[in-house]
Amino acid sequence: MKVLSVGSMKGISNTCLHRNMALKKIADEVDVVNTAWPLSLWYRITYHIFLLGIPIRIPDEANANQMILKLVENNQYDVVWIDKGITITPETLQHIKKKNPSTTIVSYSPDNMALRHNQSQQYLDCVPLYDYIITTKSYILDDMKRLGAQNVIFVNNAYEKTFHKYYDLTDSDKERLKANVAFVGSFEKDRCESIIYLVNHGIRVTLWGSGRHWKKYKNYSDNLILHEGGLYSEDYGKSFQASKISLCFLKKMNKDLQTTRTMEIPACGGFMLAERTDEHMQLFEEDKEAVFFSSNEELLEKCRYYLEHDEERKAIAKAGHRRCIESDYSNEGMIMKVLNEIGVIK
Repeated sequence: MKVLSVGSMKGISNTCLHRNMALKKIADEVDVVNTAWPLSLWYRITYHIFLLGIPIRIPDEANANQMILKLVENNQYDVVWIDKGITITPETLQHIKKKNPSTTIVSYSPDNMALRHNQSQQYLDCVPLYDYIITTKSYILDDMKRLGAQNVIFVNNAYEKTFHKYYDLTDSDKERLKANVAFVGSFEKDRCESIIYLVNHGIRVTLWGSGRHWKKYKNYSDNLILHEGGLYSEDYGKSFQASKISLCFLKKMNKDLQTTRTMEIPACGGFMLAERTDEHMQLFEEDKEAVFFSSNEELLEKCRYYLEHDEERKAIAKAGHRRCIESDYSNEGMIMKVLNEIGVIK
């Protein structure tokens, strides 16, 4: 099987790169087009104009379309796997099919692609041209079909085996990354309110996040330890092991029912305290493989309880890790499932 993998491959903690790594383990041969590029002022301007409802294209500053056309001219691919692909044009997809009609063109995104802030004009124009749209959002299948999608497949989020794993923590790692309760991620109003609620009720929270909104809380309380800049590389996964409790909040602007951290925290051996949703409870047995909350009051109660019950907390973290492996929540497992369902491999 020969695959062309297209997406933003910047940074070792990038989930697009992780899916590319999984494709390389599955396929016989994988060519890569990296769409990552520093965003220009013109890119930002066109994106904001698009958000206003005007059908303007954002620029392809990485020349990804040209690279795809060149590779397709000289190779015959079984699958063209495009990760998000907001700069890929319909003309490029049409050329792929014209050159090799048997090629299966797949669009994958971990974002809610039914919402305009995740789209582009190119993406909207391409939706009807993809053979398959793969989404981690179970609730947008009909939305994507209304946008013209031929076939939409829901998959769960996934983790990368070589990156999200047990690490042999050094004494330095444990000291740098230790926390009673920790959150690694971007700012959103609801998650900030939950963290401040914990802090105000005596829970010591360590926060790894960047941006001006988090910065406002730099000296808020002795119970809030703010590390500006976030966590990347191996420290991301190590932090879940070093923390007693790792919080898993869902992105409200995307209407998430699960997220990449849903898999990443337990895959790294961390104890996950996550927002309660039907999908979370299907993925992990409550109070056995992960712990869930539905309100700030319940979140506080769970934090207090599990900070005082070490052995129970460690047993749940171990069981959550085992569930990730036994249910194969890895990128390889997810991509194999997709390739089986679309009939590329048997």
